[in-house]
Amino acid sequence: MKAFNYETREITHDEYKGVCFVLRGYIDAHTVIEFEKAVQDVISTGVNRVILEMSALSYVSSAGIGAMMALARKLSQDGGDLVLLSPTQKVYTILEGLGFTKIFKIANTETEALQKLRLAAPDEKQE
Repeated sequence: MKAFNYETREITHDEYKGVCFVLRGYIDAHTVIEFEKAVQDVISTGVNRVILEMSALSYVSSAGIGAMMALARKLSQDGGDLVLLSPTQKVYTILEGLGFTKIFKIANTETEALQKLRLAAPDEKQE
């Protein structure tokens, strides 16, 4: 298995468009460039709402967290947002230990992530 891979899927709701990245493996100094290129390719198309689905991401280094911070900053400047979805316990512990759980929006379900991105109404149920 590759050290890092991902899939993307588009998310739309009303006039809003977003992308969910399903991340697998780990993001560190060796794989962060691939991650940065992938997200840059997507946001260069005008997408400004991103979910990083992390249930299969086994590790993220400071380089990976830095890339996520840069992504969040860029999306915010473009009127968008970033949500981390279902980080593994190991990844959550890393984020929490460094204080990033207070900075990033984190969701446990896709519905919650969509609500945080304002891609679903608060009472809307996702099928």
